[in-house]
Amino acid sequence: MSVNEKSEKVLEQYDIGIRRMVRGRGGIIVQTDQGYKLFIQCEKADRYYERENKLTQVLDGIGYTCIDTYMRNKEGLIISEDEDGRKYIMKNWFDAKESNVKDENDMCMAVSAMAYMHAALRQITPDMLYVQDNVCDESTELEACQKVRRITGYTKETELRKTYAKHTRELKKAYNYLKQKKGKQIFEQIAFKNIEVFYEEACRANEQLMSEAFDERLMMAAQNMELSHGSYTYHNVLLNGKNTYIVNFDRYKNECQINDLYQFIRKVMEKYNWDSRMFYRLVDEYDRICPLSDEEMGLLMVLLSYPEKFWKIINQYINANKSWIPEKNVEKLRKVIEQNGRKRELIDKICCVW
Repeated sequence: MSVNEKSEKVLEQYDIGIRRMVRGRGGIIVQTDQGYKLFIQCEKADRYYERENKLTQVLDGIGYTCIDTYMRNKEGLIISEDEDGRKYIMKNWFDAKESNVKDENDMCMAVSAMAYMHAALRQITPDMLYVQDNVCDESTELEACQKVRRITGYTKETELRKTYAKHTRELKKAYNYLKQKKGKQIFEQIAFKNIEVFYEEACRANEQLMSEAFDERLMMAAQNMELSHGSYTYHNVLLNGKNTYIVNFDRYKNECQINDLYQFIRKVMEKYNWDSRMFYRLVDEYDRICPLSDEEMGLLMVLLSYPEKFWKIINQYINANKSWIPEKNVEKLRKVIEQNGRKRELIDKICCVW
């Protein structure tokens, strides 16, 4: 596949022999004499890419290699420019397919890979994550390290707790807006009819999340600079029959790793209509590699009980043009309401056993 001449000239800055190019993964997948590469135009500040590069370098250095590290150009830089000042990066890529959410075995391999990734991330210490700032002469700590250093003394206000407290306030705001709105469209009618129930669920989950039961685990994650991927979905897990690769560490953060597990399981369970058998498969697979404590299992269940999908749909509506609501948004809303009973049954069943 052809690329524009200016982009093609940028590829000449890399010491590779190009065999084939196809568009994909937000850029161009390049088959070279050194394996597969992913060539992407930069859309963010240099430091954004330097930050991800540092983490993947550190992971690669401790032997965790099934990740998309950056490739340096002939000048030894990770960012290349064309004659107009547009910037590009090249990542080492893989001859592998995106994991299929409809394939149970793929999902089990993905959650297993997450557990191994978490074990590797736990080996990283704050002083391993310094990056040279291109603007300043001094070394600047990455965001995750800065968060750790800001923690002085005891506080219950971890980032995870702040996030769900904010979501709950946003649901309350949406409820008040819908309550006073005249001439409601079908989406708004359905949302208003159900939002009180979901808001109450959010309040209960948020209250549980703030309880002392999780203080020790959440504070340990904050103070020890525990790192999570931050965007661990089946889209970011690649498989080729032999290996499992994890990509796109650009949203990694200092956060309890259980949130990675929660976000992944929630999205998969939505596809499986909250089937308990699939839930146990995923949890057992993770627990086999990274054993879950009672506190961690409890935290997972509290997070799952939060109506995050409902909040996401409602929040998008509140922040969007309300004069026209796409039919697909109505269908998404109906689906999350329909699935909520199954979700509650599963959570209640597990909590009774646990």
